[in-house]
Amino acid sequence: MGKGKVALKGKNKRPWLEISRSEVDKTYLNHQLRTLRKLHVTPLEVFWDRLATDTYYDKERLRLHSDHLWRVYEILYPQDTSYLSNQALQLSGIHGLTSLWIDQGRIIGRKGSIKGRYSDQEYENLSQWLQDYWNIKCHLRQNQSAIFQLSLNREALETLIDTITPAVHHAMKKKLR
Repeated sequence: MGKGKVALKGKNKRPWLEISRSEVDKTYLNHQLRTLRKLHVTPLEVFWDRLATDTYYDKERLRLHSDHLWRVYEILYPQDTSYLSNQALQLSGIHGLTSLWIDQGRIIGRKGSIKGRYSDQEYENLSQWLQDYWNIKCHLRQNQSAIFQLSLNREALETLIDTITPAVHHAMKKKLR
């Protein structure tokens, strides 16, 4: 969920989790690392580096490896293509919902929306997960060819924000306004 990507890297094709954020958000990236370490059962190999950009702020990149990332890769990348399945959503829990909102959610007026590069089926999975698991009513918006966003009315947005507020890091509280 969010900005992280799991990919097979190196000559041995080991799974690596990579998260990149602006250097302004390094505090949140550190928080994500602490959360992953706390939730992970085995030690993580962690590598930090900085990616130059053509803007004023560079990107901080965090790369993680663990033997248990194979299971994550199997769930998120069936048939070696990214797919947000019901199983992945249910396993992600409150941390997944929080990351989804922080990275791809926005408040527009009194309503909220979640946009990402998801297929129609993935948007439907997200909608079903929010409604069934979190009791957050949402609507899928589509144009002539595909679904392009998940919309939340005022009540649903308030429910979402009340649900994720305890799990949001103080550096990202701005995303709740």
